[in-house]
Amino acid sequence: MSVRKNPIQLVAVLLLVFSAGQSAPVEMSRTRDGMLFSHGSVQLLVTDRLKMVPGLVDDGSVVSLAVDGPAGNPAFYISVGGLVVSDFRVDWSSFARTPVNDSGLGAGTRCIFTASAESADRRLYRPVRIEAEVSLTFYEKFPQTVITRAVFRNRGEQRLEISEIVSNHFRLDRRKLEPGALAWDFASYQGASTRWGSDYSLIRLTADYERRNFMGFTEISNRIFSGGGTPLVDIWAPETGLAIASAETAQEWISLPVRTAADGLVDISISQVPEPGLGQDNILEPGESVSTIRGAVIVHKLDFFDPLRTYANLLRAQGVEIPMDSPPPTFEPYWKSWGLRFDFTLEQIYKSLEDLRRVGISWANLDDGWFTWYGDWDVNPAPGKFPGGEDDMRAFVDSVHGAGFKTSLWWYPQGVSPESDLTREHPDWLVVDRNSRRPLSGRGLYYLCPVYRPCIDFIVGQVERIMGDWDYDGLYLDTRDLGGTPPCFNPAHEHGSPLESFRGQPEFYKAIYEAALKSKPEAPVEMCICAMPHDPFKMPYYNVANSSDPINLLQVRRRIKVEKAYRGTSFAVGDCYQVPMDEWTGFSVPESFESAVGTGAQVTTFFTDLTPGQEKSWKRWVGIYRDKGLAWSEYLNLYDLAFDKPEGHVVRSGDKLYYGFFHPHWSAGRPLELRGLQPGRTYRVYEYGKDEDLGTVAGDNPVIRRGFRDNLLLEVTQVE
Repeated sequence: MSVRKNPIQLVAVLLLVFSAGQSAPVEMSRTRDGMLFSHGSVQLLVTDRLKMVPGLVDDGSVVSLAVDGPAGNPAFYISVGGLVVSDFRVDWSSFARTPVNDSGLGAGTRCIFTASAESADRRLYRPVRIEAEVSLTFYEKFPQTVITRAVFRNRGEQRLEISEIVSNHFRLDRRKLEPGALAWDFASYQGASTRWGSDYSLIRLTADYERRNFMGFTEISNRIFSGGGTPLVDIWAPETGLAIASAETAQEWISLPVRTAADGLVDISISQVPEPGLGQDNILEPGESVSTIRGAVIVHKLDFFDPLRTYANLLRAQGVEIPMDSPPPTFEPYWKSWGLRFDFTLEQIYKSLEDLRRVGISWANLDDGWFTWYGDWDVNPAPGKFPGGEDDMRAFVDSVHGAGFKTSLWWYPQGVSPESDLTREHPDWLVVDRNSRRPLSGRGLYYLCPVYRPCIDFIVGQVERIMGDWDYDGLYLDTRDLGGTPPCFNPAHEHGSPLESFRGQPEFYKAIYEAALKSKPEAPVEMCICAMPHDPFKMPYYNVANSSDPINLLQVRRRIKVEKAYRGTSFAVGDCYQVPMDEWTGFSVPESFESAVGTGAQVTTFFTDLTPGQEKSWKRWVGIYRDKGLAWSEYLNLYDLAFDKPEGHVVRSGDKLYYGFFHPHWSAGRPLELRGLQPGRTYRVYEYGKDEDLGTVAGDNPVIRRGFRDNLLLEVTQVE
């Protein structure tokens, strides 16, 4: 259907539309082939064919990665019976705008219009007619963001089976900004959990790249599942970036696929594939409708930092209260017993306390191996551990406290060993699948159902025992299995939907967190979803984050920046352990205090024994960590981790800026730009990693020339 222009329509679309308070106008104008929306830093073209081209308004110009050529599907479409219904035509005469003032998100403008499509297929008796009602909402608080939603209505005469619902589909072409580049040459952040060690914070796309980014649960081997993560994908180039995300306040059963198409362009979208077995209706009767989830489209500069921070603020505004600071005890550098593995003895831990005292570490945490079976949480009676049962556990904590140390306990609270007493005595507490079998976690464990009240009450009782009776000072929640919970079909739980266990998992960890803080109000509660992206919906329920078991130093620093993006200026983010080079076995990463301190991370370790030279180094770096205080200072997003060389990080502490630069070999012949300095000011540059004064630099020309290998740590102070 062609767009019919008339005087009323033209007057309507040329209006300047203000949201409540008129402080952030949405400008709209009709173009030759669509409608152009401008709001804050966003310019969004919606074409007559329902394609969308978002762009970033930057210094008066608009930069965009998206294209709207004839190839590819529109921004919103639906597949029914295997037929892709995508030939939409927008009816601009249906256009309406409404001021909104949503709780939390605040004031804004919602623009609504319809589009229609008619498709025929020899497998179907009659033409398929679909109407899409598209909603675009622009909020004053979020000038880089558009919130989207589409409702598809069956306007035909036949019953339709939904195969897929797609929203926020974009085609991206690097050549649009750099004609000589390869179309697919982008950097990306992709938040879905996949496999141990896989990158997620920075992935370079390739000519044949394809990744599903399923946010639900996938069976990776017989009855063993993995899933969850952050429902956000970000694609960027040096000039600009585009992120899409779920704007819902709980995890959704969706995918965010990224694919390099045959023509070299990159396709991204949000995909919903309804599964009737999970209570999701996949039938669309005549006159009935189905909706996409609410999505977010975010434009930005530099790397993933700004879209992740914007996304976190969107969630906060809707009641997902991701904390922006941590209590003082959480910043204490700590040691944990994992270097001793499962075969630790208490005497080995007591011996380590003297080493810790000499290097300035005052927390000594007990790691995995302290219990018999998951779910029972009885202390391990093995010789050298706790042969006297709980009395020995209490005595151990008393001894650690008596030596002047605090201690946290390792725990995966949702796991249940098949051999445990809990499995035998309370089988009704466990998640079961649609075949009445118990799905297994990556560790071969059953799952407590996180929304079943007896499970929550039981686990709160365990927190009270650990932190009350045993007197632990904090909790370290660990394993990749924290990432999510499979759908639960246990009839004893009377779920309204099998997905309640999947969406409601954060409530389980909320109960743990609240019980821990009730026992000890400033208790460190750390969560490590091993090697996986952290789940933003559980972020309100721990006060120490970390770099999630990185396998190389690049991952350490990138993941620290990811966590800093979600948080505020005073949130503890651990480095995931300094391991002496002579003890490094390939698991985790070898020591690099520079990667921790230089990015504003908390220093942690699990060494077993330090040489005199190592002890001297550990003591020096723990002292620098405490003296500079970068872990509780403000991380600034001034460098792009994908495209700026060398890799750069900046932390502001008081009136000083701290730069961490990283590169295998950086030549003194290459300029090194110190971003963030004020023109007209002079600054003194001090290399605090090597205790060298490098002279001064002018804010008008903030460039130094300094060669380095691996890293360069600078303290920059304004000269009065």
